[in-house]
Amino acid sequence: MLILMGLRNGARHLEPQLASLMACGLEGWELRVSDDGSTDAGRAILARFSRSLAEGPNRVVVSDGPQRGFAANYMSMLANLPEFPGPVALADQDDIWLPGRLAHAMQMLNRVPGRLPAFTCARRIDWEASTGRMAPSTTLRRRPSFANALIENVAFGNTIVMNGAAARIARAAAPHAGGIYAHDWFLYQLLTGAGALCLAERSPALLYRQHPHNAIGAPGGPREWLGRKIAVLQGLYALRIGAQLAALERCQHLLLPENRAILLLMARARRVGMARRLQKLWQAGLYRQSWPGNLGFWGAAILGKI
Repeated sequence: MLILMGLRNGARHLEPQLASLMACGLEGWELRVSDDGSTDAGRAILARFSRSLAEGPNRVVVSDGPQRGFAANYMSMLANLPEFPGPVALADQDDIWLPGRLAHAMQMLNRVPGRLPAFTCARRIDWEASTGRMAPSTTLRRRPSFANALIENVAFGNTIVMNGAAARIARAAAPHAGGIYAHDWFLYQLLTGAGALCLAERSPALLYRQHPHNAIGAPGGPREWLGRKIAVLQGLYALRIGAQLAALERCQHLLLPENRAILLLMARARRVGMARRLQKLWQAGLYRQSWPGNLGFWGAAILGKI
């Protein structure tokens, strides 16, 4: 099992996360950390943790990241996977994994024949450590799919575990993923587009620490909701979708034919007038998990903000 962790000035919260890895339920893992230009004590903490593993079955490998943002950092690690990787898990630098987190994911993946690509994603518990407030994320209401992934990410990166077949697809696509907004959204799009099974775990896998320095935090209250709607009107959502679609188009040879057709419909819809845009989006069968999410998407589509 390879565990990929991006690091950038994460020393403040790194030690609890590393300690939680020891209770993941598996032995024989390798933690690969890509340090994206840290100036704090993160590397020293990792060195101490590595020494504490001694001659055991687990190890830590630290490398330098590309320093082009968190998404590029993770994609660089995926690009450098072995040609034939085993299972691969993603980890954040500041979460706390719940006990048995990897063992449970592997139980699900082991039910799938190894030649078939598959990945798990899970719920998480949004955690404000300063107040102790905890709130579990919602369960999926509809099945994960490429038609969902094109307009919404439900596969939180810090909960993704891929089997070897899925990891090979990610490795092949990673060099083509420059400029993406989010690596986990891209993986959800890529893997479902390539026909991988998305196995959604019903139980939370980790405590998702909320703090002012989160690269992408959990959804907040009314003020955050309003801020997201204003950002859509300002074109931010359209920019993010455009970046993700451009990367998918560069590696569309990895997608199933039916999903390449959906991708083409989505791309064409963004370049035509409102009536034809709505028609093509409807033909593509795009959907979000909730009715408010669907309402928001179609409202953005009507306004040409996708």
